[in-house]
Amino acid sequence: MKTLSLIAATAVLSFTSAIAHAIPFMSSLGDECVGCTLSGQTVGTYVDPTGTALDGADWIQDQASWWVDNAGYRIWEEDLNKTGTDAIIHSLFVSYDDDLIIKSKGQTIFDSEDYNISSPWTKVIDVVDLLGGSPLIAGDGRLNFYVTNSENYATGVIWKGEAKSVPEPGTLALLGLGLSGLVVARRKKMQ
Repeated sequence: MKTLSLIAATAVLSFTSAIAHAIPFMSSLGDECVGCTLSGQTVGTYVDPTGTALDGADWIQDQASWWVDNAGYRIWEEDLNKTGTDAIIHSLFVSYDDDLIIKSKGQTIFDSEDYNISSPWTKVIDVVDLLGGSPLIAGDGRLNFYVTNSENYATGVIWKGEAKSVPEPGTLALLGLGLSGLVVARRKKMQ
C-alpha cells in the first residue's frame, strides 16, 4: 500500500511540474526587430547588466532613431511568441531609454509614463513589482516592447524575465479525476 501511495505521489508531482514549466526569456539576437542591432555599449551611459537581474541579456537599439525626436520602434520577444500556451510572467526586469510600453495582443501591460522613473537607462526596473502582480501573456500572442526616443539622443531597451505556463482547465480536471480515483481505490483497499 505504501508503495502504491509513493508511486501515485511521484506521478502527481511529475505531472504537475510538467503542467507549469518555467519559460526564461531575455533580449537577445533572436528577438525580432527590423533595423535593430545589439549593443554592449554600457560605459558612461547605460546600466551594465553584468551582475544584475539583467545579466546575460543584451541592449537592443535602433540606431536610425537615435537623432530623431519621438522616433519609435518595436521588438517582440521570440521565446514567448505564440506558444499556444498561456503564461504568467513571474519576473520581468527592464532598463530603457527613453520611454517604454510593453504590450501583449494589443493590451498594454506596462507604460513607463505611468511611473515617475528618472534616468531609467541607469537602473534595473522590476516591472512585476511596479504592476503589483504578474501579468498574463496569451498563448496566441506575444510580448512586444515599444521604445520611443523622446530626448533626441541614443535610445535602447534591455529585458530579462521568467514566465510559467498556465495549465488548461481540461488538464486540471483530468488531474482531479485521477486523484479522486486514487482516493477511491485506497479507501476500497482499506475496507
